[in-house]
Amino acid sequence: MKITMVVVTNEPYGETEPLCWSPIKKNISDDEDEAGKTPTVEHAYRNITSSMQADPLEISSPKLALDLLSTAVRLQNMPLVKQCIEIIDKQLDPSILISVISRLSDCSSRSRDNFEPSAPPIIESQNRGNIDWVQDLINNLRHNCLLEIDRYADAILKDLFFSTLSYNDVLQITTRDSLQVSSETVVYSAIMKWAHAECYRRTLQPHLPNLKAVLRDLVHAPRYGLMTKKEFTSRKIDGEKGPTKSGILDEKEWRRILFYIREKSKNRPVEELPFRWSTPRSIGSEKPKLLSSKSARRASDCPTKDLNCRNENRCDKVFLNILTCWTAIFD
Repeated sequence: MKITMVVVTNEPYGETEPLCWSPIKKNISDDEDEAGKTPTVEHAYRNITSSMQADPLEISSPKLALDLLSTAVRLQNMPLVKQCIEIIDKQLDPSILISVISRLSDCSSRSRDNFEPSAPPIIESQNRGNIDWVQDLINNLRHNCLLEIDRYADAILKDLFFSTLSYNDVLQITTRDSLQVSSETVVYSAIMKWAHAECYRRTLQPHLPNLKAVLRDLVHAPRYGLMTKKEFTSRKIDGEKGPTKSGILDEKEWRRILFYIREKSKNRPVEELPFRWSTPRSIGSEKPKLLSSKSARRASDCPTKDLNCRNENRCDKVFLNILTCWTAIFD
């Protein structure tokens, strides 16, 4: 009978010690312990960051980039934040806009929290101790995302996942003057479906008092005065009760809106409605922030190729040319 003996001479490093472990004496004081740990661990993290800067990330999945962005914000890792934002910006399209907006809101909350990261922050030296750079980058990506939402408003507001957004996100999107919706009924239907979903999340019955409680200022988001009389008085809009039937507007409010719609349809002068209910939405003139080659291309193409951008300088030149011609005719 043969007996085989196995002798373990060396255990795998990963099984015994954490990745960034450093051999610090255990009998030193607390102050000395903190001073002793930081340089070694920080040095290890900075080596990781330097390697990442030398070899930029190649990520084809926006979801993975969003997950990495959350981690980068938590660790205050500027190089990783920048790369993730660039990757996401390059891939902005209608299919991911809702996910991006939602995740950016979470990242914004993280960047404002007063917490100590589990590892030393990996940030550029000139920004040490200042997390404003995180919020600036997040805001810039959010800006570009909102511009894309403006362009594809109908598809975004009708998306089932729109109801999963936070109240602040829904409010910011639906109240934008540059939101390019085919009809204000799209906005109305979106906020009503969101309200029902919010009641469900809060385990509330979708009764009128609860709907009005969760809607808050969203009640004013649709531009009711821009609806036709038929749309405004509809019994149902996309499966939801119409504005005059749902009860989210007081009787005095919906009667005033109805009067406005009737008078406007007859081209009669009428006082504008409050809460921007009668203010038309228009194509915006804002340019995207330069976060990637895609946003840079859109910004440069804005005056000539992108119909969703307006070039104020170009308009001024056209006006001056017309004025010049007009003066020449009557001179």
